[in-house]
Amino acid sequence: MVTITVAGTAQRFLPAERGTVHLRAAREARRSADVVPLVAELHARLSADAERHVTAGAATRWSADQLYVSTVQRYVRDSDVSETFQVAAAGVAVRFSDFGALSAWVTEVGTIDGVVVDGVEWELTEAHRREVEREVRAEAVRDAQDRAAVYAAALGLSGVTVTALYEPGLRRHEQGFEGGGVVRFARPASVDLSGGGPVVSMRPEQIEVTATVTADFTAA
Repeated sequence: MVTITVAGTAQRFLPAERGTVHLRAAREARRSADVVPLVAELHARLSADAERHVTAGAATRWSADQLYVSTVQRYVRDSDVSETFQVAAAGVAVRFSDFGALSAWVTEVGTIDGVVVDGVEWELTEAHRREVEREVRAEAVRDAQDRAAVYAAALGLSGVTVTALYEPGLRRHEQGFEGGGVVRFARPASVDLSGGGPVVSMRPEQIEVTATVTADFTAA
């Protein structure tokens, strides 16, 4: 009897279904009194826009961070002299299902002084992601079975039987593997500066869902 140890893998590439944009209202000045009211007003505008998009059905949810103020030291150019500034900032995150509305809004608010676009996180819906992960895990197991059968046939053996199955990281002494089901998100949106003016172009890459297992088989 021979023991055959193999790895099985599977992957799917799927278009993004949701895009969460992360924005910040941020200003700095020498005094907090010069920045806090401005940031609070701008943050209220972003929050109102976010709620409007959810109400209209273009977004599924939104959240807002509390306003915070910090002190930073800025060095005067070409000198060792530093100056103290007060920085105020508050973030807003909006999860869009309508990518056209997402593009339009980022283009609009991205031109406002004091608004920082931190990026877009692309993802699948929770239910769809779980469904695909289950399917990909099953495909990884079948891939392991096929590999074991091929090796057994090459050795003139038959009737492979699985004796153990492991997700990455669970096999004793195994290191350096990712989890059994992994979702890799698409890259952030790119900014296209061609044409009549800055236009935020949302071109999310497809989302990769992968699974890997290792298994021990016996063949005789």
